Amino acid sequence: MRTFFKFMFASCLGTLLAVIFGILILILIGSSMTMNNFDQGKSVHVTNNTVLKINIPANLPEQTNNVPMQSFSFDDKKVLGVHDYAHTIRQAITDPNIKGIYLMSNINNHGYATLKIIRDALVAFQQSGKFIISYSNYIDHKNYFLLSTADKIYLHPLGFLDLKGFGATIPFYKDMLDKIGVKFNIYYAGEFKSATEPFKLNKMSSENRLQLSEYLNEQFDLYTQQVALSRHIDYQELKNNFNQFLSYSPQKAYDNKLVDSLAYEIDVINYMSHKMGLNRDDKINYITPEDYYSTTGGPKKDYTAKNKVAVIYAEGNITDGQGEEGVIGRKYLKIIRDIRSNKSIKAIVLRVNSPGGSALMSDDILKELDLAKAEGKPVVVSMGDYAASGGYYISCHADSIFASQHTLTGSIGVFAMIPNFNNLLEDKFGIDFDTVGTGPKSTMFSVATDWGPEEARVLQENVDHTYDAFLKVVSSGRNMSKEDVHKIARGRIWNGIKAKELGLVNEIGELDDAIACAARLASLDKYRTTEFPSQLEGIQKIIQKFKGDEDEIQSSISNSIIKEQLGSYYPYYKSMQDIKSYKGLQMRLPVMIHY
Repeated sequence: MRTFFKFMFASCLGTLLAVIFGILILILIGSSMTMNNFDQGKSVHVTNNTVLKINIPANLPEQTNNVPMQSFSFDDKKVLGVHDYAHTIRQAITDPNIKGIYLMSNINNHGYATLKIIRDALVAFQQSGKFIISYSNYIDHKNYFLLSTADKIYLHPLGFLDLKGFGATIPFYKDMLDKIGVKFNIYYAGEFKSATEPFKLNKMSSENRLQLSEYLNEQFDLYTQQVALSRHIDYQELKNNFNQFLSYSPQKAYDNKLVDSLAYEIDVINYMSHKMGLNRDDKINYITPEDYYSTTGGPKKDYTAKNKVAVIYAEGNITDGQGEEGVIGRKYLKIIRDIRSNKSIKAIVLRVNSPGGSALMSDDILKELDLAKAEGKPVVVSMGDYAASGGYYISCHADSIFASQHTLTGSIGVFAMIPNFNNLLEDKFGIDFDTVGTGPKSTMFSVATDWGPEEARVLQENVDHTYDAFLKVVSSGRNMSKEDVHKIARGRIWNGIKAKELGLVNEIGELDDAIACAARLASLDKYRTTEFPSQLEGIQKIIQKFKGDEDEIQSSISNSIIKEQLGSYYPYYKSMQDIKSYKGLQMRLPVMIHY
């Protein structure tokens, strides 16, 4: 009887806790709705003399809301994707209530292909005759790429500039690993495939130094040409200014015409008010791109058009798992299969912004795209900041490939990297291992024992086989001989312009160009786009998370906290976490370049 009451009490307690939890969720939802309604009462409207206030956010995905839930917030504000962000700027050109743009500067780590999408929209806005005024406390190359489009650039008199050319710094872990007794069994194909170098060397190989130097110089030239044109400064003069770090103070930046005035923000606000013809007591009505988007809506679609072009946003690492927001995983296989069977979808545009990842998943995704092509649906690829290694693998069979001039692509190579903890466990912790098995091979590939030539032979053969398959895939997709592909492969990276010269891409262009191309290939005069993966709103994401298992929820919370605490150092932590999750052979970019 005592056991009966114990289990009955436990059952009732579980039910009670579930009810309490459900009530708390409802209270939170109700509170969120109340706060949202309160905020809506204070919502920003587009009135006469409105200025679009732009401060590039830290999160700027390809697709709106395609980011992991950062916290259990019921805020229904969208995280604008870069294309929707640029759309709001272009839409403001024809809005008579928007008089100009107030462009702020902040530290961001977005790639130049991403920033160019916004820059092109800002250039179009400035050329329309409306003003762009910028103000900064701190200027680096990333934000100056955008600030240079302004009619006037104001800098705080005590501000700081970091305009000294492009460079890449790579951390190397080999000496540390040697000290703690950890080594990696490393196998790769392609002498430029340098993803494994930090774990086997203590400095760059000559091949890696060559490819990074050439890539950075090409990107720097592209950057300087665009900025010089906007600032009406001689290109060589500006390039020398950057390389010699001549404008390291506000006064020197002003003397060298990199900024137009040294001033405080109140001076800038007064200047804009005067330019708009406002009276002394009138206030400028500011609106952010996020609020402007919610007020005016996104790009207009013709819902009378029955034919559709599917735009699939493939951004992030390629993983063998399902893949959360901002990660390419198994969910993409179902997406492509559903598109293949959808009669109203006539063509596919794959927007790729990925450094690669799992070789197996890359191959599976390419197979699904090939099946879609076989059923008569043209496939066109548009490349963002990265379409490298596995990111290029899933792209190479497209009917046409568009890349930004700033795209990092290529990196056609394969590697495998497996840690060995034998010395750490034996020498540092005194843990010994002994083995027994059914045959001489049964204990191969253990991370706790030293590997011999047999393990090395098997792994290298697998890597070489996968690299050969990669060459064949590119060869068939790009109509090149396998030998010619190998000459430009070997793990080497290229920018978009060079990739076009080498035949890896067809055209230099943006997502809209790729969509127009896909429509032409499908012979569509009237169509509308439909985006994949479908994105959930804030409350829907929370409910979806609670449907997952406890580990998934905990992981989401932990990553959110760590990302917030580490800030700009988070990518280094993330790269180490990615290494822990490697399964099988990898088609992955050698290094994420931040410059």
